[in-house]
Parts: sequence; C-alpha cells; structure tokens
Amino acid sequence: MAGLLLVVLLSPAAQAHEQKTLTVILTENGVVSGNITDPSFVQGNAVWFQMHDDTNNTTMSVQLDVNRDGVFNATDDFDSGTLVDECELDENGSLVDDSCIVSATYAFDQNATVDTYIFWVIRTHNGTETMWNHSIVVHKDVHEEEGPSPGDCFGVGCAIDDTNDDSAAVVEESESPAVVVLALISLVGMIALTLSILNEQKEKSTEKTYLEEE
Repeated sequence: MAGLLLVVLLSPAAQAHEQKTLTVILTENGVVSGNITDPSFVQGNAVWFQMHDDTNNTTMSVQLDVNRDGVFNATDDFDSGTLVDECELDENGSLVDDSCIVSATYAFDQNATVDTYIFWVIRTHNGTETMWNHSIVVHKDVHEEEGPSPGDCFGVGCAIDDTNDDSAAVVEESESPAVVVLALISLVGMIALTLSILNEQKEKSTEKTYLEEE
C-alpha cells in the first residue's frame, strides 16, 4: 500500500491541452488585428467573432472556409449568421428577438488540418455590401515532454554539472511533503502492528496462567 501511495504522490500530473479562445473584433473598417498568425493558436482552439460596428442600419456576417477550397459552401463551411452591434432586451433582461445575435464562435477540431484558413467579413450598410478577406493560421498542438536530448550523457561516467544544484534542491523540496506523509503512514502502521502483537502475547500469557492454576 505504501508503494502505491508513493507512485500516486510522486507521479507527474498529466498535461492536457486547454482550449483557448481568440476574440476577433469586427469594426466598420474590418478586423482590427488584420491577419491572425499568432503561433499560440493551435488545433482545438476557438475563434470568437464579435460585432462592434454601431453604424445605423449595419449588420455583419463571417464566413470561414473550413474545408479550405477557396469558396464558401453552407454545408461544409462556417457561417456566423447575421450579427448586429446590440440586441434589444425586455425589462427582465431577455432578448426581445431570440434570433438576434452579436457574436458567433467557431471551435477548431483537436485534429484540425494545420494550415491557413480564409474567412470573409461581409458588412451590409443600408443594403450595400462590403467584403474583406482575412486569414487565420492554425498551428499543430505539440505537447513536448521533458527528457534527455540526443547526444546527452547520462549514467556512470558522465561529468557532474554543478549548475543543476538549484534544480535538484527544488525537486527535493517539492518531494519532501510526500516523504513526510509516507513516513507518518509507516509510523502509524508500525505502532498498530506493535500494539496488536503485545495484545496477542498478553492474551496468551493470561490463558497460560489460567490453565496452570486449574
């Protein structure tokens, strides 16, 4: 049992990709940040398109070329729907028109193709449409694990690097609570075992004395 506790306490925690959401602001001049090529945007992340054009009689929509064929297809690609700057609310804070939206989100799959994706921003003002082309680069979601690199020396015969003393101290310090817990568990187990043996010997001694008296 102590061994199992040691494995659980000292085993490194698994690292999973945490989805991040990139906000894309839509203004009367298009996308504020222009082309989005942040290397931190990887597979599994999401894009949040948010309407911020308060010009009267203006709506916007976003079409994302998910299958990367260069044209928009309603069945294969993403359409944000008609976005407005503000939706009317009633006295309870609920939407007067349930179809009214000010933003839309698209989440890329965990195994999305690593590539450049084109999206079109279509602005409609008093019946006149203006279109802007933008792109977003989806990078590979790489989880790097710490370990020896090719050419690294490890084992007997390798030179000792004194510069790692600080890191070793940190490791020892981080592991000390687990060692203390295991030591306490072992101590409690030893005490319980000792008391059990003493009680058993006492019972046998009492029984032997009683038999001799008879």
